[in-house]
Amino acid sequence: MWDMESFQPDFAISPTKGYISPGMDVPFVVTFRPSKLSQAVQYEGLRCFIQGSEPLLLTLAGSCVEVPDTKETLTFTCNVRERQSQTILLSNPSSEAWTLQPILEGKYWKGPEFIHLEARQKEKAYQVTYRPLTMSSENKKHQGSIFFPLPDGTGLHYHLEGTAEAPRCSGAISRQVPCRISHTELIPVSNWLHRPQRFLVVIDMLKPENLESSSVLQGCSYIDVPSSAKEDYQLTFLSYKEGVFSAKANLALEYQPLKTGESTGHLVLQSSDLGSLSYKLQLKATSSRPGKPVYFRTTLGSRQTVTTKIRNFAQEKTEYLLQTDCADFQTAKSISAAPASSGGSDLNVEVTFEPCLLGEAKATLQLSSVLGGQYCIPLIGLALPPEPQGPFLIPAGGTTSISFRNVFPKSTAFQYTVKHPAFAVRAPGMLRAKSSTTITVSFTGGRAPVTSRLVVSCPGGSWIYHLRGLPSTR
Repeated sequence: MWDMESFQPDFAISPTKGYISPGMDVPFVVTFRPSKLSQAVQYEGLRCFIQGSEPLLLTLAGSCVEVPDTKETLTFTCNVRERQSQTILLSNPSSEAWTLQPILEGKYWKGPEFIHLEARQKEKAYQVTYRPLTMSSENKKHQGSIFFPLPDGTGLHYHLEGTAEAPRCSGAISRQVPCRISHTELIPVSNWLHRPQRFLVVIDMLKPENLESSSVLQGCSYIDVPSSAKEDYQLTFLSYKEGVFSAKANLALEYQPLKTGESTGHLVLQSSDLGSLSYKLQLKATSSRPGKPVYFRTTLGSRQTVTTKIRNFAQEKTEYLLQTDCADFQTAKSISAAPASSGGSDLNVEVTFEPCLLGEAKATLQLSSVLGGQYCIPLIGLALPPEPQGPFLIPAGGTTSISFRNVFPKSTAFQYTVKHPAFAVRAPGMLRAKSSTTITVSFTGGRAPVTSRLVVSCPGGSWIYHLRGLPSTR
């Protein structure tokens, strides 16, 4: 258990307490939130109390510098509820790779949570997207900022300024309706907020300015739409030219194709007073838009599994074939879907990210079914450098086993290096692609404990395992 009061006010650590078994490795996350400017913030003798042992001591040091001057102002302009993106070019002049976590302020701006830059990489693009949900005024524009903290203690600061103009017209609807026949038009109304909204409906006549008594254009005075959803607003039009007739036809024709292509059909309405009305339908289904991206983040040599979902509308049991265009992302070859309900049913899909290179990887997951149609989901993964593991405890004269996997798509030769002569390593030099093995480490022993580290390396990366040889009890 850590003495938390000694960390305040500039540092914090988690977890604060817990249990650890022999040979187990528990990482701690230290957060530095300086309360004032200082080139040297140092806390010594921070204690972690361990039952049955002496406290462990920790020293933390940090530096709090002023926020750098704004490098430049990025100006965004778009219609409300639309979006505009701009890129910021970043460079890494150092000899080591960087993984940056930008600090983005302003509720209408979004960007990737992390960006990885290779050593001496120049001009890698970071995309910032502005999507305002409310209009700005001439005297009060939307404000934001983005700060890139760099490993050398400096940073890059950009000011963001957005102008959200009046919304565009959602579309023009043109219909030819025979007189004396009531026509109902369904107008989709979307709620872009994460809370329910009630919309007031106002109908303005442009031509003619006033409807004659023989014509009607009407609908409800308001419509309620749930959060992040869409509802249809019904607008009814009826016009009489001569005679006295009373006819009303409410028609909601839904076209929900599951496959791309064109088709034709006929719609026939029967009425005892008006007879038969026939309509020829020309239907065209285009490819569906890509779904929301699925993000992954893991270290080289590890794997991460994320569950995403699609909406299945097939009314019969069907099978979806799965395929990705990058070997770093793995899925089942196919999944079965039960018959969907009338509004569709969610179908879970598991995707595993096992990177073979540091940095960002992108792919597309495609699902296809004869009955259910096609789906496309973008996949974005970030591979970080491997984290050290251990310590692995080895008794004097004994051995320990360490699991290791070749994550690369081809057979690879690995080198095993331990600096201290008291340790010996036995492991195969060549591993087949995507195969696992066991590394056996032995310790000759002595009167005192011995620490060292095992480094497993190849041209594609290196892995570090901390070793601790226990003293002989004799």
